[in-house]
Amino acid sequence: MAATIESLNKSIMSTTSYDSALCVIPPQDQCSDIDKLRSLYDKGYTKWPPHINLIYPFVAPDSLSGAKAQIESLLNSDLDGPATVTLDHSGHFKHRNNSTIFLREGADHTETALERLRALALRALGQTPSPCNFHLTVGQSEDETESTRNFLLDKASRIPKLTFEVGSLAVLVRERDAGEAGRMRLWGTIELPGSQPSSGILIPEFWLREEGPNTLLSDSDDETKTQISLSALSRKVQPGTTHQFDAESESWCPAPYSVQDMSSPTSLGVSSYNMLIDSEYPPARDRDPLLVDTILSDAALADVLVMQEVSDDFLSFLLAHDEVRRQYPYTSHGPPSQPDIGPLPSLRNVVVLSKHHFRWEFVPFHRRHKGAVVATFPSFAEDALPLVVAGVHLTCGLTDGSVAAKKVQLQNLTSHLKQSYVANPWIIAGDFNITTSKHTIDEAVKSKSISQQTAGTLESIETRISEAGLLDAWTLARVEGTDDSEKMDTNDLFEGEEGATFNPRENALAAATSGSSRNRPQRYDRILVRSQEVFSVKSFHQFGLPQTVDCVASVPSDHSGIRATFSIHDGSQHQSAENTEILQRFPVEHRYAPSHLSRVRDLQGALAKRSVFPTAEDHQRRRNALTLVKDVLLGSSNDGDSSASDVPMVIVPVGSYALGVWTAASDIDCLCIGSISSKTFFRLAIQRIHKAQSRGVRLLRKVQANTGTMLELSVLGVNMDLQYCPAAGIVQRWLDFSSLHPSDPVFNLPILSLRKLKPIRDLNYIQRTIPTMASFRLAYHFIKLWAVERGIYSAKFGYFGGIHITLMLSWVCKRLAHDVGTVGASDLVVTFFYHYAHFDWKKNIVFDVFFHKKMPRYQRSLREPMAILGFYAPNSNIAHTATAPGLQVLVNELKRADKRLSAPGMTWNGFFNEHASVDSGANDFLMTHESYVKIDIQYWGRALSKGRGLVGWVESRCINLVVDIHKVVPHLSVRIWPARFANSDANDTDTYYHGCYLIGFSRTEGGDVPATKEDRANAKQMVEKTFERFLEQVRADEKYYDASTCWIDVSLAKPSEVKTLKLDDREWGEDTMEIEPDSDDEDELLDLDDEPTDHQPSRKLPTRRNASPSSSHTQMPVSTSKLRPASDVLNRLRWDPSLDPSDYIVGYEDRFLGAKETSLERWKTEQTDEEFIPQHRILYFKTRGNGGVEGKVVWERATRVDRVFGSGVGAGDRADVKMAGDGGGEAEI
Repeated sequence: MAATIESLNKSIMSTTSYDSALCVIPPQDQCSDIDKLRSLYDKGYTKWPPHINLIYPFVAPDSLSGAKAQIESLLNSDLDGPATVTLDHSGHFKHRNNSTIFLREGADHTETALERLRALALRALGQTPSPCNFHLTVGQSEDETESTRNFLLDKASRIPKLTFEVGSLAVLVRERDAGEAGRMRLWGTIELPGSQPSSGILIPEFWLREEGPNTLLSDSDDETKTQISLSALSRKVQPGTTHQFDAESESWCPAPYSVQDMSSPTSLGVSSYNMLIDSEYPPARDRDPLLVDTILSDAALADVLVMQEVSDDFLSFLLAHDEVRRQYPYTSHGPPSQPDIGPLPSLRNVVVLSKHHFRWEFVPFHRRHKGAVVATFPSFAEDALPLVVAGVHLTCGLTDGSVAAKKVQLQNLTSHLKQSYVANPWIIAGDFNITTSKHTIDEAVKSKSISQQTAGTLESIETRISEAGLLDAWTLARVEGTDDSEKMDTNDLFEGEEGATFNPRENALAAATSGSSRNRPQRYDRILVRSQEVFSVKSFHQFGLPQTVDCVASVPSDHSGIRATFSIHDGSQHQSAENTEILQRFPVEHRYAPSHLSRVRDLQGALAKRSVFPTAEDHQRRRNALTLVKDVLLGSSNDGDSSASDVPMVIVPVGSYALGVWTAASDIDCLCIGSISSKTFFRLAIQRIHKAQSRGVRLLRKVQANTGTMLELSVLGVNMDLQYCPAAGIVQRWLDFSSLHPSDPVFNLPILSLRKLKPIRDLNYIQRTIPTMASFRLAYHFIKLWAVERGIYSAKFGYFGGIHITLMLSWVCKRLAHDVGTVGASDLVVTFFYHYAHFDWKKNIVFDVFFHKKMPRYQRSLREPMAILGFYAPNSNIAHTATAPGLQVLVNELKRADKRLSAPGMTWNGFFNEHASVDSGANDFLMTHESYVKIDIQYWGRALSKGRGLVGWVESRCINLVVDIHKVVPHLSVRIWPARFANSDANDTDTYYHGCYLIGFSRTEGGDVPATKEDRANAKQMVEKTFERFLEQVRADEKYYDASTCWIDVSLAKPSEVKTLKLDDREWGEDTMEIEPDSDDEDELLDLDDEPTDHQPSRKLPTRRNASPSSSHTQMPVSTSKLRPASDVLNRLRWDPSLDPSDYIVGYEDRFLGAKETSLERWKTEQTDEEFIPQHRILYFKTRGNGGVEGKVVWERATRVDRVFGSGVGAGDRADVKMAGDGGGEAEI
């Protein structure tokens, strides 16, 4: 024994080298929980294995062989029994700037195996044994604060107890000559007596990750330097363990994989919710019950729930709830409070709960604490691949670095999905933290918080999402009208803020986390889908919104949750084949705005420069006017509340004002819906308006619009158009009106009532389905300004109107959103012009595929060169006033605009020219045609209101003249300017008005021009004949034309004769009340529909039976006032059982061909019919002729003859008339 000691003393080795270490390495299969934390918190993770140092520093590397021999010899002789280590406590070392967190053995042990091993090893090296704080390092806290230290200490304490038998000691040596200086390599092992060689280490150097074929992208701004090997990062895809709740043991256990419990559901719900961790340590628990209640609410429950910002404490609380265990028996992470389940890796974690079993893996990103939980579910549909659901929580913030990180993180995830699940359906849900508000982005660029390049990166992220085949579930639900989210006030939103899930203006927690309640709303949370035709979006809505309960605000989180419900298609029908086919038939190609047109701020500036946007004063004046008219007509100022009115009615704005696309010059179109008859309403309304004149309400006119009687008002200087619809059922259910299904019995109304309700129903649908209303409005303003300045904004002249632009743009907006996600106003404008410039107007119809689902049942007539359809019934062609020459003008202008937008270097200001205006467009018109048709109008009458009526009458006939001219000279381009011209000094007096309308002629490319002088003379003669017919028509109407007070003429004019004309913006006549005594007022018709009388009229039409000579004659009442409308006569002739409709002829005025006739049987009253003709065009009714004898007129508008009811002048000469089918007998009316 003395000899042994002596020899050892001669071999004393110094333990001062930091290039080697003698340590204990736990078995790799027991270190998963430890390494999850070490990978995130331990700076030595890629250099050291999980270890417990016995001697460090150790001997010099060149002395390792001798040291190993001496230690091994002494252990073999002096070590008694197995060396068992149990790490069941945590602790920390405090440093100047942080703390080291570690695992250790309990303090109740007398002498531990580690102490014995250290003492023997030191003795073997000739050293005196010394005490040591044995520990296994977990990580380092971020700073020296107590909260960060206790946070990591808490995680370490949740690591399950680690007990293992030491089979060998590891000798590590520092690697100096490699690129990664400082890594500890395994030099060798010292086997303990009785153990198998290397039994303590399952895989030598497992902490040094081997290089693999997969790579991650770093978050570097420079994409050329982003390829970094996984081995360097030690961030490989990590398989996860799915846990299932076991009711018998009352614990969460690893779930065995099985597909036998899978049913074949017809729908699948996926929810996403950010829980908000608002404190690191100690964890805040005040919102936990509210969060659980929200998760279990009907609005949130789903098949799969993806949660973000989940902490150890909250997950333990959540998974202890009995109802949560019942609703979601499977989870990606078990409760950290359970002793055999380790902690969550990060402070903010992604966790997936599910009703169904799934497998999952963690796909790490380059940045620590960031990655995706990718869950794989057995197929929900027959013959379909497993469904992949990925949960994400991307890097937050709006900085150059954070935006670059988000882009790379998404790219990493989609690359992984493409590699591992190339043909599977995908769903990616979570908090994307992508700033969507264009206002926020522009302000960040303006303040130089981010670069212009970063702003472009945000747009490229959206593009990459689309290129990966992913579509936004909210956008899909929005365009299809199935988004049930709470509606936001879109009038106060910027582009990209609709559908916001993070709204500091309404959510106190969001205001706190963002720093201010003035920050803009953002749509951070999304559910992206790649359906592979296995499922389709059924509905979408938000949950967890702020609420007020007992005057106390209740806010579960700073984010609202989202849930998408998908319809699952069986194997035989993945998706509606008809719907897919029709979408393919009507594509819209996405055209990206060039870089010089991509800035929304520039587009807004160009429009603001031209005073497109109303001022704050304009907004307030219209709000006041709308409030006042409601107060006057309803008897209460309560906004839209019919119960507070003395007559049950509601008044709502429609048209441009309701859509938010109005300008300072726009009227407000209002619709009043009530329970009284139209006649009663208008009498009541006129009476109340007259009484309110002192309050600033004036009645200007009562006119016949296409949909019936309309009042033109002036309220506080704001012009309003008021229409009325009798629909008591609608009033009673007004609060639910926007959500009523089209098949609801409440819509079982007369066709005229449905026609009046159509604007508000179509408006509600547009507002509900446009994904980005701010972008839509901006694009609308641009297109309208272009149309106005180019002289093609006037529906009555056959051009575009507001409703045309609305329907055309909404389809482009929704189709792009469906295909590529939401797009900005710049792309919308560019795509709009490209799409409709290349649109086949002859073959195709503009309609909303998402609404109609299939080709609409609408047959175009030959008189309709273009067709644009709305939404709800009765469906009709919005562009019914379009003409062939007008369409040619529109197409040319669309192509011109598309070409200009594609020009290199074009800007928004440059598109309109520096000083562009309506006048400049009119001046271009006066200089670009070879000749003109001049329609002169002169008026010198005393009744100034007649002057206004004369102008309206001529304007309504101009379109006929354009059509007639185009027919006789089809080789020419025929274009009318939709405004009146006048000489600069023509209207200097208040008693004489002189103006003209101009129709320009120019040659078309490839037109068949008359070759000879004779042909040209014939063409000119034919044109002059059209002038004569036009003059005959306009001069024949005595109601508008009086040769003693006005004059109308048509002539050809040379460019030199019109070049000095200017636009005439003067109103011809004062705004005065004007009621047409013999107009086809709808009052009686509506009264018959709404208020059926108990008695029948005493007058009867002659029957087809032979009249007896002795038949008594009935006194024929003759009215000298109002002529019964054509609609009454039509109904009487059609429905009176004693009459045969086939015996009668209807004479009507064709818009293009003049007076025409058709049989009463063929007359169409439904606006959806192809051959529908408005009843105000009916000229007369007469009996069918017999044997060459002309039929007798029984009703005629011009002469006011009425042999049916005896109104007007009755039978004129009061003579008896023979009716068809009388057999020669006479019958009196």
